[in-house]
Amino acid sequence: MTKTDEKVEELRIQISAQDADEVANLDRMNYRLSDAIREGSSVTDQAKNTWGNGDNACALHAGLIAAKARGYAS
Repeated sequence: MTKTDEKVEELRIQISAQDADEVANLDRMNYRLSDAIREGSSVTDQAKNTWGNGDNACALHAGLIAAKARGYAS
């Protein structure tokens, strides 16, 4: 399991613990890249001059972590 996969699992746990109303507001039609970046960055530190390795993530990598955690990407 890679660091990114570990962060995806960590975020899945956080998402499942969220309030149902908040999750409903982030449905497939309203889930934006900015939402994914914000959500993914909650489980990582900011990477500088690199994509990151899971512990650190750039904005796009953080968005990918969130998209994977929500099942939008594989």
